[in-house]
Amino acid sequence: MMGTLHEFRAERSANRLLDRIRSAADREQLALVQALILDHALTVPDFSANDFRERLPADLPHGLLGAAVRGLASSRAITNTGRTVPSTSPDTHGHRIAVYRISALRAEAEVA
Repeated sequence: MMGTLHEFRAERSANRLLDRIRSAADREQLALVQALILDHALTVPDFSANDFRERLPADLPHGLLGAAVRGLASSRAITNTGRTVPSTSPDTHGHRIAVYRISALRAEAEVA
């Protein structure tokens, strides 16, 4: 099913913003956050960004967690389940965020 033009533009705008966050962030920070996500993903069936907020340093650049999740999803290391949950971040006012799981191929590679 194809989304509306408005949805397409919103997604494209979000992707550009996340690309800017990724390029501005320290590569080491981004790699550490992604490693934390993958490590967690191997221990639970499903997860969202809510699972990581309190475990990350307070001085982490704003938006880096979302950029890390989106990068892992783009590389197919994690897969969107199609479900959403309310965000626990006070800044987001409870908007819905995606629930993910580790991709089967990635999980098999980690176990092997």
